[in-house]
Amino acid sequence: MTEMQRFLCEPGTVVLAKAGRDAGRYYLVTALDGCDLILADGKRRTLAHPKRKNPAHVQKTKQTLSLSGLTDKALRAYLAPLNETVSRPQSKLNESRKEVIADVEAGCN
Repeated sequence: MTEMQRFLCEPGTVVLAKAGRDAGRYYLVTALDGCDLILADGKRRTLAHPKRKNPAHVQKTKQTLSLSGLTDKALRAYLAPLNETVSRPQSKLNESRKEVIADVEAGCN
């Protein structure tokens, strides 16, 4: 994400995490803090305890949500259908580990 694109993610924008252990999950941008985005999903990261994330590690969506009067329950309800449709991406390292484990298990039986 370039410097100009970073400012396109305004509070209220729904973003998709592309990197980290939360990759593949949707979040709401609740605020901007310097070069970082402050994200919440209403479940793991509540509005009271949001997550700080590098803008280069998220993908902006066209969906927005009003922050006024927003609760964690309403945020969860809004993001739940989005998070159900997305599968968590697997890295090549994890795929090769699964192949090795499957080979070992096949050889042990």
